Amino acid sequence: MTETSTAVLACSPKQLALRLLRRRAFTAGYLAQVIDLAVREVARSQFDEPDEREAAQVHRRLTRYAANGQPGSAELARAMLDVKHALDLVQHRHYRASAVPESGITTTVSAEQLLELVTEAGRDRALAAQGGALVVLAQNEETSTVYRPVSAVQAKALRQAARSAKEEAIRLYEGAVEVLRPHVRMADWSKDDGYGVAVDVVRDGVSVQWWPAALPESRALWEQGGIRQLCVSLLASRFTVSEGDDGAPHALMLRI
Repeated sequence: MTETSTAVLACSPKQLALRLLRRRAFTAGYLAQVIDLAVREVARSQFDEPDEREAAQVHRRLTRYAANGQPGSAELARAMLDVKHALDLVQHRHYRASAVPESGITTTVSAEQLLELVTEAGRDRALAAQGGALVVLAQNEETSTVYRPVSAVQAKALRQAARSAKEEAIRLYEGAVEVLRPHVRMADWSKDDGYGVAVDVVRDGVSVQWWPAALPESRALWEQGGIRQLCVSLLASRFTVSEGDDGAPHALMLRI
């Protein structure tokens, strides 16, 4: 079996489960106090995290609370099951995160980061996949993210590639602003009438589009007023300019 996330984080399963549970956001706010009270009742020090024995005692107390119909018991029970589900799924040190459908820069996450994410997603949205991978479904069901286990070496290479791509996108953004600013009205986000051309870093590229501010009628300047075509002409000498995707059909996308 691959090295588990509990070994990665150098603590017992009960300690890790308690750590995740204490970071959980509850609808019933008093549940955080219930957990803290259970910890204070068994912990030797209020300044240190419970050790393995203490964490096991806290787990037993919370299990009894969740099973005995106390206020918020159903939500606490669900949260504890979500934590167990996350610990069962996350079994590697490092993961490569890819959007489905794939787009943008591939990123990496640590076991600790993924445990929190999967715990928050819950059993309904975090699903096991082949080869130790897992899928977290988006709440809007439009996109999902696949997390595939990778080695430490692969994770480092992916982080370096993502950093380089981000730096390149920033250079691309700065270059686009430099080309456009002398010739077109640029958007001013601080003003209600600050409509104009907006340049933004989007995934591994840069978008150029019209921001209408509080004046939607100003958008006609972009399409019918010739500003869009002027931007294409100005940018084409330095960048590869393409049409926006379905999410931003009126945007221009730039790449080196």
